[in-house]
Amino acid sequence: MLKNLLHVRLREFRSAVKPFSAKRRELGTALLAYEAGFLSIESGELTVVMRADGHWEGRARFAPEILRALATVPPSQDPVTIGYADSHLLLAGMTMPCQWQETRITADGIPMGASIMELLVLEQTVRRVDAIGTSPLARKIGQARQIANRRISNAARSLKEFGVAEDEIRALVEKKIAAACERRAERKKS
Repeated sequence: MLKNLLHVRLREFRSAVKPFSAKRRELGTALLAYEAGFLSIESGELTVVMRADGHWEGRARFAPEILRALATVPPSQDPVTIGYADSHLLLAGMTMPCQWQETRITADGIPMGASIMELLVLEQTVRRVDAIGTSPLARKIGQARQIANRRISNAARSLKEFGVAEDEIRALVEKKIAAACERRAERKKS
């Protein structure tokens, strides 16, 4: 089995990426991930999901203009091939540079290369017993929470003269974490 190679039926791919063609839609850095038979592509506030076959052990971040181009002029190959190698993403016949993040689970149960945000989402979604205590996952989550708290405090000090309180910043961060938890739950349901 080839590492980091996926296939998506053309019809499903075209339907899924169509929302990215809207010129009014503001897109951010695109994130492509695969889990349990489903490929998700996220950009800005929009996430699309489609069925895919293959093997994938990471997440690829790339320029959002690629999504708009693929949605505007869809590929013709069926199935659509998606692959990754050497810091480049192959997406429907186009090769582009990307930032790659491994997502394999390490021996201690922590996603390899998990970001602070991903760890804070895990804090909300894993069993409570796994998020507290002295397990490696609990320690990583605790460290992520400490970093987040420190950054929130620093931001509050920096924005104090503008009348922005720490609890406002904390509420915004918690809202973003809750939204990420909801997106994760929706992807698992699909």
